[in-house]
Amino acid sequence: MRINSIQLRRIIDSRTQPTIEAEINESYGKAPSGASTGRHEAKCHVPKHLDELEKLLKNKLEGRNLTQKEFDQKLEEIDGSDDFSRLGAAAIASSFAFKNAAGFQHTKKFPLPLSNVIGGGEHGGQTTIQEFLVLPVNAKTFPEALETNTKIYQELKNQYSQKIKGINDEGALITSMDDKETLKALKKIAGKHDARIGLDIAASEFYQNKKYRMESLNQVNSPSQHLEFVQDLIDQFNLVYIEDPFDQDDFKHHARLTARNPDTLICGDDLFTTNKNRLEKGITNQAGNSIIIKPNQIGTVTEAQETVQLAKKENYTPVISHRSGETIDSTISDLSIEWETPIIKAGIADIRIAKLNKLMRLWDQKKKPEINQKIKNESKKT
Repeated sequence: MRINSIQLRRIIDSRTQPTIEAEINESYGKAPSGASTGRHEAKCHVPKHLDELEKLLKNKLEGRNLTQKEFDQKLEEIDGSDDFSRLGAAAIASSFAFKNAAGFQHTKKFPLPLSNVIGGGEHGGQTTIQEFLVLPVNAKTFPEALETNTKIYQELKNQYSQKIKGINDEGALITSMDDKETLKALKKIAGKHDARIGLDIAASEFYQNKKYRMESLNQVNSPSQHLEFVQDLIDQFNLVYIEDPFDQDDFKHHARLTARNPDTLICGDDLFTTNKNRLEKGITNQAGNSIIIKPNQIGTVTEAQETVQLAKKENYTPVISHRSGETIDSTISDLSIEWETPIIKAGIADIRIAKLNKLMRLWDQKKKPEINQKIKNESKKT
């Protein structure tokens, strides 16, 4: 694609924090950011002197005919670091904008939506566990799957109205219940709607001095005790998905949990940070069987896609995901169909409906679309 014009501008995200929007050939890309971030992620700050950076990109890239891979390689060369510490949020915003301008090669396979209905941890809430998720594993269409998750969200609001204290950064409900009370309430309602429960534990956020400190449950666990705690949750609540159950550098306990639960998705977010090298370490150690894909964690669309390809090759389930500091950018919705990721984690309320509604629109436009069968087949093993 020939690059006719590039612009960068400062905008705000859903937490009113500054971020960057890139415009390439009148197509846009916006950079999200996370509150619960892994230490191995690419940098996502707003660089100073954005006007000078824009001039640099214009000088290096305008007028050139490039593929997505070539464009992203140029971004890496311009940045000159191994973590985009120079370009920061301008990297993924520009990479997204190029992809949106160049277009997508959509397949007919749609992801299942993994929805955060009750929240806590670093995203705000009363629980130490960061996200309580639902996955409509038996839905036959994307509209049916989305309707299931919205019904669960609404029913939680109605049945537990006295315990609802608002919503957090991701549009998830904040309640006065602790972690186990939340799981009991959610299991009751999710079961009625033929959905399964998942958790984003985000354990790195409460791992201190080699202990897991879950203040909401008055527990301080060693890694081995925490392993048994997580295993009990999987067994008691028939969990289909567990994200970041241990610290981001603890490959050993991720591997132990995976070995004990071959039919549960043990997913690495902070563990892998969409990074091929860290995923390769996970594969070597047999740590996890699923990976969160957040393109801004690695900095470009190309590098995220390469990680997806490696994950699929090694039978790790890729889960493309939003961030807590979001924009109305729906690029990951398009990528979820082009890359055939079985799951998209995109919230259920607030600004995140832009991603879900984009998938609804694309479903409507396709002839004979279908839900990606991989996660449905896996869920039937349990």
